[in-house]
Amino acid sequence: MKIALLSDIHEDIVSLKKAMKMIEIEKCDHIICLGDILGYPYRRAKYENTKNADECINIIKSNCSIVLLGNHDLFHLKKFPEYQSGFNLPENWYQLSAEEKRHFAGDHVWNYSDDYSVEIQPRNKEYMMSLSEHAIKSFGSQSVLFSHFVYPNFTGYIASYSGDGKKIKKHFDFMKKANCELSICGHLHMEGLGICYGPGESLLTHIFKGFIYFSYGEKKIKGKSSCVSIPALADNGQVNGIAVLDMNNAIVKSISLNTNRRFIL
Repeated sequence: MKIALLSDIHEDIVSLKKAMKMIEIEKCDHIICLGDILGYPYRRAKYENTKNADECINIIKSNCSIVLLGNHDLFHLKKFPEYQSGFNLPENWYQLSAEEKRHFAGDHVWNYSDDYSVEIQPRNKEYMMSLSEHAIKSFGSQSVLFSHFVYPNFTGYIASYSGDGKKIKKHFDFMKKANCELSICGHLHMEGLGICYGPGESLLTHIFKGFIYFSYGEKKIKGKSSCVSIPALADNGQVNGIAVLDMNNAIVKSISLNTNRRFIL
């Protein structure tokens, strides 16, 4: 059982098509999208002439068994997060100007000042509005929690929630209640993998309380309660890629979509 994992697409149709070819080569059984299909960051990205939100949604909708919402999706859909973490958005949040939002929330919530506005087809908007913020999927005897980021900030809308050890503990508590030993998320735009082990699961947890960075390649995850953050698919200037979860061998592999950068690493 091999599961392809996509996250942080940000309307990058060129990278998404590359990813679909890579997934075919990897012979994956499922494809799961962890959110942020929308949101072209014009200050960082260089694919303005090729970005295509509707085409990205169509490909994701047609090929993915699970599709979740990210913080950029919520912003462009003007949707409120179901799970709110330390900051409850007021009812008129999407009517406020950028200055009013900053005055109200400071730097606690993302302001999306570098996102181009986006219009998507009505049927795609309806589809996106119907998506969930997290999913639990069983593969044989093991259940896996999928989300854009960590509980209770599942969509990643809180900017100051960076994944430090104290806040990550709440995520592992959620995992334990849901009988999940493994959690997969995106959002952090890792150039490779970020892995955070549950309290007491590893000697590293006594030193590093949050995510530990690993470059592109394979990582064994068997036997430990862990949360894995995967690369961003969008080519926003960093080494972008996808991940593949091999449930039979308990391995997660991150794969760069940019061959030139991959060989440099």
